[in-house]
Amino acid sequence: FNRDNVGCSIKSMLLTLHSAAALSSVPRSGIAALAQGAGLRCGTGARAAPASALLDLERPVSLLSLTATDQSIAGHAAATRPIHVKIDGHWYDVTSWADKHPGGRYMLEWSDGFDVTGAFHTIHLFSSVKASDMLKRLPEADLMTRASVEQVLPAIDRTAGHGETTGMDVFMNVGERAVQLVSPPASTLPSPVPTTSATDLSWQQSGAYAVGDSALKHDLEALLRKHFRRPAEYKATREHWARIVASLVLWSVCFVGWAQCSTLATLLLPFAQWLVFSPTVHESSHSTLSTKPWVNKVMAFCGLPWIYHPYIWWPQHILSHHQYTNDDALDVDLHHLRPARLHPGCEADKSASGFNFIFKGYFSTMGMAVLWPLRDLQGKSTGRWYENLITPKPASVDDAEFRRSLAPVAFVMAWPWVLALGSLAGYTPCGEVNALHAFFLWYYPWAVTGAIWTVMTQVSHVQEECQRPRTGDEDDFFRWQIESAVDYSVDSSLVPKLTASLSLQSMHHVMPSVCGCHFHRLYPEYKAICEKHGVRLNTRRDVSHAWRTAIARIFELSSPELTPAWAVDSETGLAQHAPILAYFLTPAAAFLACSPFF
Repeated sequence: FNRDNVGCSIKSMLLTLHSAAALSSVPRSGIAALAQGAGLRCGTGARAAPASALLDLERPVSLLSLTATDQSIAGHAAATRPIHVKIDGHWYDVTSWADKHPGGRYMLEWSDGFDVTGAFHTIHLFSSVKASDMLKRLPEADLMTRASVEQVLPAIDRTAGHGETTGMDVFMNVGERAVQLVSPPASTLPSPVPTTSATDLSWQQSGAYAVGDSALKHDLEALLRKHFRRPAEYKATREHWARIVASLVLWSVCFVGWAQCSTLATLLLPFAQWLVFSPTVHESSHSTLSTKPWVNKVMAFCGLPWIYHPYIWWPQHILSHHQYTNDDALDVDLHHLRPARLHPGCEADKSASGFNFIFKGYFSTMGMAVLWPLRDLQGKSTGRWYENLITPKPASVDDAEFRRSLAPVAFVMAWPWVLALGSLAGYTPCGEVNALHAFFLWYYPWAVTGAIWTVMTQVSHVQEECQRPRTGDEDDFFRWQIESAVDYSVDSSLVPKLTASLSLQSMHHVMPSVCGCHFHRLYPEYKAICEKHGVRLNTRRDVSHAWRTAIARIFELSSPELTPAWAVDSETGLAQHAPILAYFLTPAAAFLACSPFF
């Protein structure tokens, strides 16, 4: 064997793995049967109830509490069950409409059994009248046809810090102490924040989940109507697709180089992975790349292997985060990086500080791509801090298909160690690979993608202004989506292209079906609409500024006495970017420092 042969073999294997993942993503005719949970906020001691009864409650649905039994029962019934969704307090049978749904059948299958009121109104903002008319023609759901599912808990069982201390806890605590050593405390420290749950949000009312027909909503719809004549025009542009192709080429070159133990390719690989993710994966999860559903579904697999698994990501992102943003009882994003406290409604956990959040960020994408899927297959909780924190795959995706889609992740987890074992046996197609080299080949891409992911996602909502009480009417869902987010670099046309348009997060939350490549052009008019209606539009100068204020907020919530000076002190010039650059580049520095010992 020589390097050329190894390179050809790796390219063939790569194409095979991605083809398997893509084929696994093609929609099937089976009907989803996600467990039917409903409820508002609930602590320990939640009582089980039949699904037919739970579905009839006028409360929001939570996907955070499906048990292994729930998913097993749902999977067996998937082929025979209708598709039911709840919108504006009414249950609809969308089975006959599923194959004609512009977003694809799979979108409705994956939403079966859930209240999708918020998603319905934001996704169909451009065509709200047409979508509402179509809704009126759909039959009412016969909830008696749904199977009874036992042990459905309505919300997160919030028992912080339960269980014995594990080796992982010890490791994370060592990591946070290391971060603390290079982060001296601020001279002025914030006061502790008492535990206060989010209140007065549209889905928390005694009646049905409500999205008001507000003047703000009408003006946002008029903005889209002004610039686009049909949905195809607000999907990805040719320039956007060119960036996708270029990023995939760069990633492929880096991937092959990584597999051949190239230091330069390995160092660049996680950044290339993010450049693929930015115009592709997040957009496709919201069906903004194309009007062809299969294109969006297949492109979502570009999040593999080093960022997230789309079958796990979609339910938690669309059905939880986008519908219940910054609700500590129902927004799963507020809980996956525990024990750090990301919202005033989350209980404080003295076993860890805000530094735990920073260090744990280096493992965040490994959790989404590896741990969550494995725990889903095992029916286990995704976190030790909550007994029932589960982010399930859609029940319409059977376990065999799910396992096949994990092939790219399995390859990158195993390949460095295969090379190391081969070296011990005298097989060295890529040169000698010792255990230290194998470790960095294995962990470095996860560390950097995790750091980038943590920064880009957490700065958008974990901010003091985003967690203030709402303004305006309680059913003004669009107002809350704007006020619970932070935008940054709002005048830049480049930054949205590098951040998956997360830099204009509030805009994304109110018009999620519009591709982010259009946001920069629309933002001045969007900002004027917010000002007209007195909407609190939260902004930061740039991503460095947003990262520092997010960290300041996390320390204010988790461990105010340890707040680092770099998070709160005003810096100018290059010094203001030092914290974020250090976060991104520390794994690369460790890689290079250890390379003489490879």
